[in-house]
Amino acid sequence: MLIGKMNRGNRERLMVTVENVKGTKVIDLRVYNVMHDGELQATPAGVSLGADQIDTIIDLLKEAKKKVGERI
Repeated sequence: MLIGKMNRGNRERLMVTVENVKGTKVIDLRVYNVMHDGELQATPAGVSLGADQIDTIIDLLKEAKKKVGERI
């Protein structure tokens, strides 16, 4: 089930989906290539996370966002 997508340049999309893997629902963040005909093709670049990992990832991303804004 597609949750959302984000452009990564003209030829790539980052897709967030919920998938069923071996009977377990996971959240999949994956890079897709945009083919010449407009179709999207999944790449190996991505990660699947269990629901129990999402809060930790969100916290880590928020912390990383703060660091990006800091002066070096």
